[in-house]
Amino acid sequence: MAPRRCPIEAAAKAFSLAVIISVVSAAAPAPAPAPANKNHTVGGAAGWFYNTNSDAPSANYSDWAASQTFYLGDFLIFNTNTNSSVVQTGNDTTYSLCDASNDDGNQTFLWGSDGGDSNSSNPQVLEIPLIYEGPNYFFSDTMDGEQCQNGMKFEINVLHGNGLPPALKQPPSPSPVPKPLPPTSTGGGGSSNENQTSGKNGVEGIRGGFVLAILGMLSLFLTTV
Repeated sequence: MAPRRCPIEAAAKAFSLAVIISVVSAAAPAPAPAPANKNHTVGGAAGWFYNTNSDAPSANYSDWAASQTFYLGDFLIFNTNTNSSVVQTGNDTTYSLCDASNDDGNQTFLWGSDGGDSNSSNPQVLEIPLIYEGPNYFFSDTMDGEQCQNGMKFEINVLHGNGLPPALKQPPSPSPVPKPLPPTSTGGGGSSNENQTSGKNGVEGIRGGFVLAILGMLSLFLTTV
């Protein structure tokens, strides 16, 4: 016959185990809170510039990005000029091709100047909030992507941190990158205005004929009566 366990002894052991678990839990370090949101000046003191004489950007932006930690709600500050554009995308193909027009979705945005005139140098400061968790890509597609191909680009990984601040949950939208429109068909050389006018006249003619038919039927009905 197995010996019976004393209830007092069992309770004492259970109490001791609970105390040990409590001590271990208290000794375990709590996860460190995410740091407060901050501004990241892209390129540091070098800024976001491109030297057209040397065909090179003012900094190694990949190295700069690797030295930073990014969280939702942080801002990227681009000290730049209208000689360069700032394109943001979540499409890695668009980024690798240095071609903003390559994106067939809604993942690519243009901030500030499009950098269309590589000879201009009007200063501008762009403040871009990080509102997309995960990979984010930035580049300049000025000079048909040549600035990007020569190193004016970087990618970052945005961590969740404390999540988006309430003020950024519905942020102002950047400008979508414009896309070329297909040419308008003129129907054998006629202008689109002429085609539109012709179509309008055709509809009006159909309406007029219908009204005349109704009037004729009404006249015939009154004569019969």
